[in-house]
Amino acid sequence: MRLIGKKTFSAEISFDSIVTKYLLPSLQALREGMIWLLPCLMLSSFALFFGSMGEFIYGRRTAWVTIFYEFHNSIAALFPYLMTAALSYVLAMQWKLPRPPMALLSIVYLVSVGVILPDEGTLLTFNIIIAILTPLYSIPLLAYLVTFNSLKITRSNSGGKIVKESLNLLLPALITGGVVIWFNGLVFELISSTQMLSGISLDYANEPYSFGVIFAALNSVLWFVGIHGYYALLPLVDLLQESSDLNFSTMLAGGTGPYPMNLSFMGAFVFIGGSGSTLSLVLALLIFSKQRALRVIALASIPIGLINVNEILLFGLPIIFNPRLFLPFLIVPITNVCVSLFAISSGWVASPSVSVPFNSPILMNAWIATDGDFAAVCLQIFNVLVGAIIYLPAVRGLNRQYGNRMIHFPFLDTTYMRRQEEAEMLTDDPIVLSQQAEKHALQVEEHLEIISNKEFCVEYQPQISHLTDSVVGCEALIRAKDEYGNIIYPGAFLPWFEKSGLMKDVDLWVFKRVVSDIHEWNKKGIYIPVSINITPQSLVDEEVMTKIVHAIAPVAKQIHIEITEETLLVDEVKLSASFNRLQNLGVKIHIDDFGTGYSSLSYLNRFNIDAIKVDRSFVLALNNDKGEKVFSSILSIANQLDLKVVVEGVETKEQLAYIPEIPDISVQGWYFCKSLSKNKYLEYCSSKHTRATAS
Repeated sequence: MRLIGKKTFSAEISFDSIVTKYLLPSLQALREGMIWLLPCLMLSSFALFFGSMGEFIYGRRTAWVTIFYEFHNSIAALFPYLMTAALSYVLAMQWKLPRPPMALLSIVYLVSVGVILPDEGTLLTFNIIIAILTPLYSIPLLAYLVTFNSLKITRSNSGGKIVKESLNLLLPALITGGVVIWFNGLVFELISSTQMLSGISLDYANEPYSFGVIFAALNSVLWFVGIHGYYALLPLVDLLQESSDLNFSTMLAGGTGPYPMNLSFMGAFVFIGGSGSTLSLVLALLIFSKQRALRVIALASIPIGLINVNEILLFGLPIIFNPRLFLPFLIVPITNVCVSLFAISSGWVASPSVSVPFNSPILMNAWIATDGDFAAVCLQIFNVLVGAIIYLPAVRGLNRQYGNRMIHFPFLDTTYMRRQEEAEMLTDDPIVLSQQAEKHALQVEEHLEIISNKEFCVEYQPQISHLTDSVVGCEALIRAKDEYGNIIYPGAFLPWFEKSGLMKDVDLWVFKRVVSDIHEWNKKGIYIPVSINITPQSLVDEEVMTKIVHAIAPVAKQIHIEITEETLLVDEVKLSASFNRLQNLGVKIHIDDFGTGYSSLSYLNRFNIDAIKVDRSFVLALNNDKGEKVFSSILSIANQLDLKVVVEGVETKEQLAYIPEIPDISVQGWYFCKSLSKNKYLEYCSSKHTRATAS
């Protein structure tokens, strides 16, 4: 059990702070809580699957089939309480409240809501959303109330920490309980006084398309926000059942079912795999998803998806409150309605005339509902394939989302990010921190073992004078090569060096390699300054700086040091001492990515800087008047302070045209050249008639 933490509630809260402090943690807790419920969902869903299959095979509910149904119904009845407990547990971790009491209190609150409801049908419709929403506001309210000393019953630890925490939760819990009962009672009063479907006039007989599209759309929207669509739309479900009964009576009389829009139609051709026709999503995930976890969830949902049940996807992916999946979740069943009605009206598929339970196995349900029309089975398969195509962009979006994380943060994987999220909530749990530290250390060691087998090198990207079109400098960039000679860029290995504290060694290696290359170029009559990036750790380490100074001393006037604005935030005294040592040798100091920090101009006043490197973001903004003015202002400041300027990231002729042709400005970017090996760089310099100078 942990001590109850305190949260500061300000009277003036900005929108950004609300999003950061409340909305994002709540969405994260919702996702975690739903995932924790997967084992319960799978047990319940598989019980329903076996029960439905048994009833379908035997044509009736035998004793063992009834047991499966009762097991499923029991878990389904408990599900809202399991949901609210899981969500409360995660929120309690975020708000640093004792977790078991929060989970138990939320169950009590949900029970109290059920007691005050005037209509049991209303509870069936909105139980899930109330189970979700109640802890989202009650847990933060509790966290706020426990900060008041006036609500504390005891301040003594004589009975133990758990006793103290439990007693001090009593009054805040009572107040919160009153708020929960009042607020939820108000919500249900509004619900009871509002007829949800009163403004919708639907006619399944004469307007089947309108009826089907509206029903499918409402069902998807309701489920997306956690409202049970079937129960919420019971008036429309009753109409669909009425249509099925009329069709069946007509068929028994020797006729053909006159109403294609009926409950059997919806189960067989629209909600294939459950709400949103999620069997199509399962197919798209299995074929196109690159995430193993998503494919596992899709596989687990197949058996119950075959009987039009999809809770594993709804809560496991999740689909609920997942904006990336909302549009296909809405569009696919609507598409199925239109395609299937068109096929029936065209005479290609028989109209469903036999009443089939919604949980009947797919393929069989289409065949039985149409009294043995094989074309109906083909239509069902076609709808699944079309739905998979509609879900495909969303699945690819998930792939890009995860892929971008790996590209931008190659030292993190999905599992590590999950642990990081947990670490943010469990920062005061020493056991968890110890386990995480051990796992992280092993992870770093594994990656360093892989990196140790790579060959490292330095490439050079030219810096060109816009005035003379000659090479006046270059930037040294570290690279690695795999066993096939393929270039590996720094994002794939430098973060691991940072995690392991080896960046000082990397810096020293780069300086020594560049000095060796400079000596080689000088022998061939090429004297070009080289810019080298250096980390803050090296600059404030006197021993490392001594080694660097010793290494570069013979060619110091051809060395430029590039530092980021982040570097200038560390120890100012040690930085100034290192800068003085370097500049006394003739080394020039450049600020890299100038303009992207918060105090760019103040750095120019506090430190002796020789040049600035304009960040490529300013170059990209040159296509508008404001961007052009900002860029010109930076160049003007540099001119007034007698600073040289390197403009990086220039990729087009249009961008180059904005850069003045004056001696103190050079250009670095793909418009002229990408980074090159030392030999190819030497050839490039010769071809550009390099100005041989060490300035």
